Amino acid sequence: MANLALTGILEKMTGKDKDYRYMATSDLLNELSKPTFKADADLEVKLTNIIIQQLDDAAGDVSGLAVKCAFSLAPLVRKVSEVRVVEMTSKLCDKLLNGKDQHRDIASIALKTVVAEVSTQSLAQSILHTLTPQLIKGITGPGMGSEIKCESLDILCDVLHKFGNLMAADHELLLSSLLSQLSSNQASVRKKTVACIASLSSSLSDDLLAKATVEVVSNLKNKVAKSEMIRTNIQMIGALSRAVGYRFGPHLGDTVPVLINYCTNASENDEELREYSLQALESFLLRCPRDISVYCDEILHLTLEYLSYDPNFTDNMEEDTDDEGLEEEEDDESANEYTDDEDVSWKVRRAAAKCLAALIVSRPEILSKLYDEACPKLIDRFKEREENVKVGPNKDFIFGLYSARLLFNMEVLQMDVFNTFIELLRQTGNVTKGQIDANEMRQVANAFPSSDMNELPQSLSLQLFIPRWLLKQEVSKIVKSINRQLREKSIKTKVGAFSVLKELVVVLPNCLADHIGSLIPGIEKALNDKSSTSNLKIEALTFTRLVLSSHSPDVFHPYIKGYACAMFIVMYWNKHMAAFWDQLHLYFYSQALSAPVLSAVGERYYKVTAEALRVCGELVRVVRPNIEGSGFDFRPYVHPIYNGIMSRLINQDQDQEVKECAISCMGLIVSTFGDHLNAELPACLPVLVDRMGNEITRLTAVKVGQWNMAFAVIAASPLRVDLSCVLEHVVAELTAFLRKANRALRQATLGTLNSLIVAYGDKIVLSAYEVIIVELSGLISDSDLHMTALALELCCTLMGDKRSNQSIGLAVRNKVLPQALTLIKSSLLQGQALLALQNFFAALVYSANTSFDSLLESLLACAKPSPQSGGIAKQALHSIAQCVAVLCLAAGDQKCSSTVKMLTDILKDDSSSNSAKQHLALLCLGEIGRRKDLSTHEQIENIVIESFQSPFEEIKSAASYALGNIAVGNLPKYLPFILDQIDNQQKKQYLLLHSLKEVIVRQSVDKAEFQESSVEKILNLLFNHCESEEEGVRNVVAECLGKIALIEPVKLVPALKVRTTSPAAFTRATVVIAVKYSIVERPEKIDEIIYPETSSFLMLIKDNDRHVRRAAVLALSTFAHNKPNLIKGLLPDLLPLLYDQTIVKQELIRTVDLGPFKHIVDDGLELRKAAFECVDTLLDSCLDQVNPSSFIVPYLKSGLDDHYDVKMPCHLILSKLSDKCPSAVLAVLDSLVDPLQKTINFKPKQDAVKQEVDRNEDMIRSALRAIASLNRIRFVLTSL
Repeated sequence: MANLALTGILEKMTGKDKDYRYMATSDLLNELSKPTFKADADLEVKLTNIIIQQLDDAAGDVSGLAVKCAFSLAPLVRKVSEVRVVEMTSKLCDKLLNGKDQHRDIASIALKTVVAEVSTQSLAQSILHTLTPQLIKGITGPGMGSEIKCESLDILCDVLHKFGNLMAADHELLLSSLLSQLSSNQASVRKKTVACIASLSSSLSDDLLAKATVEVVSNLKNKVAKSEMIRTNIQMIGALSRAVGYRFGPHLGDTVPVLINYCTNASENDEELREYSLQALESFLLRCPRDISVYCDEILHLTLEYLSYDPNFTDNMEEDTDDEGLEEEEDDESANEYTDDEDVSWKVRRAAAKCLAALIVSRPEILSKLYDEACPKLIDRFKEREENVKVGPNKDFIFGLYSARLLFNMEVLQMDVFNTFIELLRQTGNVTKGQIDANEMRQVANAFPSSDMNELPQSLSLQLFIPRWLLKQEVSKIVKSINRQLREKSIKTKVGAFSVLKELVVVLPNCLADHIGSLIPGIEKALNDKSSTSNLKIEALTFTRLVLSSHSPDVFHPYIKGYACAMFIVMYWNKHMAAFWDQLHLYFYSQALSAPVLSAVGERYYKVTAEALRVCGELVRVVRPNIEGSGFDFRPYVHPIYNGIMSRLINQDQDQEVKECAISCMGLIVSTFGDHLNAELPACLPVLVDRMGNEITRLTAVKVGQWNMAFAVIAASPLRVDLSCVLEHVVAELTAFLRKANRALRQATLGTLNSLIVAYGDKIVLSAYEVIIVELSGLISDSDLHMTALALELCCTLMGDKRSNQSIGLAVRNKVLPQALTLIKSSLLQGQALLALQNFFAALVYSANTSFDSLLESLLACAKPSPQSGGIAKQALHSIAQCVAVLCLAAGDQKCSSTVKMLTDILKDDSSSNSAKQHLALLCLGEIGRRKDLSTHEQIENIVIESFQSPFEEIKSAASYALGNIAVGNLPKYLPFILDQIDNQQKKQYLLLHSLKEVIVRQSVDKAEFQESSVEKILNLLFNHCESEEEGVRNVVAECLGKIALIEPVKLVPALKVRTTSPAAFTRATVVIAVKYSIVERPEKIDEIIYPETSSFLMLIKDNDRHVRRAAVLALSTFAHNKPNLIKGLLPDLLPLLYDQTIVKQELIRTVDLGPFKHIVDDGLELRKAAFECVDTLLDSCLDQVNPSSFIVPYLKSGLDDHYDVKMPCHLILSKLSDKCPSAVLAVLDSLVDPLQKTINFKPKQDAVKQEVDRNEDMIRSALRAIASLNRIRFVLTSL
C-alpha cells in the first residue's frame, strides 16, 4: 500500500499544475520522513529521478519545497542501494557544474547532505570515485566561474574532512589543484581554498605536507607578489599548523623568520598582514611548543611591540592623570574632519594580545621572564584607548554609529588584554605550590649574607626571582591602572577589571592590604551606579568577598562605614526601604552613597542578592574579628546587619540559593553579635530551627557555608548565647537527623551535637544523652571511618559530662562498646578514627562506669583468632596494642604495672605455642613502653630480646618494635644496651637496627637530642653497615641516618656528603636515601645546612650504578614534594638527566634460563617507574621549571607504551598535563593515540590468572581516565 501511495504522489509531481506539484512534493517530504519508509528497486529509480527533477522546477514555491527534499535526502541515502546513491550523486554533480545558476545552490545543498549521510566505507569509496573528479573539474576546469569554484570547494572541504584518509591516491592531484587556487583573483575562492587545504592536510603524508609548505613559503618569499596574495599565504600557513599540529614543527625554521619579517616590514596601512602573521605565530605556539622554543624570545618582543601598535593615535597625556573633568568641545565640523573610519589597527593589537596569551599558556618555564618584560606592558595597555572616541550630543547619526562600533571594538580589545593578564595570573597560580614566602626567602638568603645580588649563587638568585615574588612587585601598578578602568563608563571594562582583581587575590592573597582605600570607590560605584548591570554587581561582590576573606580585618575598618551601606541595599526588599533608610541615616555618614542606595534597594536578581549575603558573612568577621575586643566599635552595625539578613531569612518567596545564604549568614551573626541581640534572639532562633525541619534547607541550617555548622558556631562562641528557648527542640531535631540517609547531614549533625553538649551540656536533660548514644551505635563502622571518628568523639564528650550517671555508662557499654570492639579488629582502622577509639577507651576508664579489668580482657580477647574469620590482621593487632596502652595509662600506675607483668609472663612462658598471644604481648609492651618508663621492671629488655629467637617472623618483628619503643621511655638505660647488642650479636643485627630505628624516629619526631657520645657511637655503627649486601639493612641504616640528620644536621650533612664519592655503590646509594629521609614537610634546621650541598647528592642521578641512580631519583622526588625551593635552581641540569632515566635501556634487560623456559628480567623497570613518578611530583611543585613539550615526546610517549607499572604513572602525568599544559598536549596528541589505544584494546591470555586480569582492568580504567582528561581540553582550546 505504501508503494502504491508513493506511485500516486510521483505521478502528481510530474503534472502540469504547479499546485498539484507543490502538494505532491509536500506529501513526498512527509513520506520520506517516516521511519517505516521502504522502496523497491523500480521505485528507487523513480524516486531519485523525480527528486532531482523537482530541483529544476520553474515554480519558485515548488523548487523551494524541493530544497527541503534535498535536506530530506538523508533518510533516502540510508535506505536506497549504493547504485542509486552513486547515480544521484553523479546527476547532482552535473547540475552543479552545468546546471542553471539559480539551481546551483540547491544542488550544492543536496550533495552536502549526501556526503554527510554516507556511513559505510564501501559506499564512500563508490561516491568518491564519481565525486572527486567532478569537484576537481569544478575547481580547475576552464571556464568555471567563481561561484562554481566556491561551491565545489565547499563540498570538497566536507568530503576531505570526513573521508580524507580514503582519498590517499588522489592526495597529490588534489593538493596541486588546490594550491593553484591560492593565486586566484577572487578573494572568496582563496578563502575557501585555504579551508579546503587545511582539511586535506590532516590526512596528507609528511612528504606532501612538506611540498605544500614549501610552495606556500616560496610564495611568501616572492618579493613581487601582491599584498592580498601574501595575506592569503600567511592565512594558509596558520591554517596548516592548526590542522596538523606538531607535524608542522619541522617547517618552522623556514616559516617563522618569514612571518616575523613580514610583520615588522609591512607597510603602515597593512594591518591585516600583521594580524594574520601574529595569528599564525599564535598557532605555532599552541601546536608546536617544542619546535617553536628557539623563536620564543623573538615572538615575545614582537608581541610586546605590537601590543601597543596604534599609528593613528598618540597618547601625550600623563599616564597618572586623574583629571576626569576634562571636556572637549566637539562640533559637526570636527566630526567631519575625523577621517579614521577605516582604522583597524586594533585588530593587530588584539592579535598580539592573543599571541602573548598563547606564549604564557604554553611556556610556564619562562614565567619569570614574562613578568620582567611582558607584565609592565600589559598593565600599561589596560587603558587601551578608552578615551579615544567621545560622542557629543550634537553628532550626526552616521558618526554616532561609527563611534559606537569603534568603542565596541575597543572594549573587545581591552577584554583581550585583561584576559591575557588573567592567563598570566593563572599560570602563576599553577606554579605557586611550593613557592617560598618572604620569611623563607629571608631564611635562605641568610645563608649567603652578601648584599650584592650578583654575588649570590645562581640557584638562589633564581629562587629570589620566582614569579609570585615578581608579581608582588607589580601590585601597586596593577591597582593604579585598574582604578582608572573602574572610573570608566564601559560596563565591560569594569567587569574585566574586577576579573583581573579576583584572579590577583586568588593567586596572591593579602596583596591588597595597602590599596583597599583606593579600591573602595570603584566597588561602591559598581554596586550603586544606576547603569550597573547584574553581571557587574556580581563580579564586584565576588571580588569583595575574596578580599574580605584573605586580608586582615584591620585593613577594612577605616572604610566600613562608607561601604557597609552598599552591602545591605543589594539585599533588601522595597517594602523595607523606609524603615531601613531611617536606620542607615542614623548609623552611616557617607552622604555620597545616599542616592545610589535608594536606586539599589529594589535589587531583585537572586544571584546578586546571594553573593551580597556571602559578602555579609565575611563582613561580620571583619567588623568583630575578636570577641574579646579589637579596638573597633562594631555596635553601630549590629542591628542594621541583623535586620537586613533577618528580612531575607523569614521571607519564603525567594530563590533557594538566597535562603541558604541567609541561613549561613545568620548563624555567623548570632555567634558574633549575640551579646547585643538579646531582644532579637527569641524571634531569630526559632526561624533557624524551623529551617532545620525543612527538607531542602536543613543541611544549611545545620551547616554554615562549607565547614562551619550554624548552631555549632553559636555554641562555640565565647559569648555563650542564650539558646534556652530552642535548645531542647534543637537537640531532638539533631538526634533525629542521625537516622537520615544523607551522609553530609549526619556528619554535620555529629559536629553540631558535640559543640552543643560541650557548651550547653548542663542545660540538656540526661534522657536526651541516652537517645543520642543509641543512635551513635549505628554509626560506628569501618565502612565510614570519618563518621566513626565523629561518633566516638561525641560519645567521649557525653561520657565526660560530670552529670553522666550509671544509666549513661550502661547505655555506652551495651550499645557503643560492642561496636568499638568489632571496629578494633578491622584492618582499615587508622588515623583520626583510631585516635578517637583510643580516647573512647580512656574515657570509659575515667568515667568509672566500666571496670578496667573487664575492658582489658575484652581488648585482649579481640586478638584471638576465630574459627569463622581465621587469624586477625597485623594492623588490627597494632590497633589493639595502642588501645591497651592508652587504657593502662588511664587506669594508673598500679594497673599499668600489673598489666606489664602479665604481658612479660606471657613471653616467659616457653610452653606457650600461641604466636598471636605473644605477638600482641610484644606490641602492647612496646606501646606502653613508648608512653611510660618501664625500667622498674627488671630484665624486661632481656625478656623481649629472647623473642628474637622465635621461629615466627612476625614475633621477631614485634620484638624489635617493642625493644625500640621501650628504649624511648628511658634512653639512658636502654640505648646503650641496644648499641652493645648490635656490636656483639651479628645474627640479630637486622632486628636490632630496626629497634634503633624506632628510637631515632621517635626522637626526631619529638625533637629530642641524643648524648654526644651516643651520637658518635650510632654514626660509626650505621656507617659501617652502609655497604651491607642486604637491601633491608641498607634501608634501615639510611632511614636512621636521615632521622639523625634532623637532630644533628651540622654533624651529619658533611659526613653524608663525603660518602657521595665513596667507591662503594651501596654506600653512595645509602647516603642519598638518607638525605631523602631527612627532607620532611615541616621546616627544619637541616634545610639551611643542606641547601648548598643539595647538588652533591642529587647529581648522583648520573652515577654508573642503577641503584644509586634510583636512590637519587627518589631523593629528588622527595625534595620536589616537601621542599621544592631547595632544588629549583638545579632543575635545568637535573631534568635532562631525570628524563634519561625514563628510557628503556637494553643493557639493563637480561634473560634468565629457567630450564624449560626463559624469563626476561628488566632491572631498569623500578628506575623508570621512579623517574616518571618524580616527574609527576615536579609538575605539581615546579611547573615553572619544566618544559612539558620536551618531555611529552619522546619520554612520556615511550612510557605510555611501556610496562604496566610504568603506564600507570604515565596516565596520571598525561591527565595532569591535560589540565595544566593543554596546548603542549594538543600539539602532539596524534602521537599519543596509538599507545593509549593499544592499552585499551589489550586482552590478557585465556589462561591468565585473576591477578593479571585485574591488573589489566585497572590499567584500562587508568587509560580511560587519561582519555577523559584529554577530552576536556577542547573547552580550553575554544577559550584560547
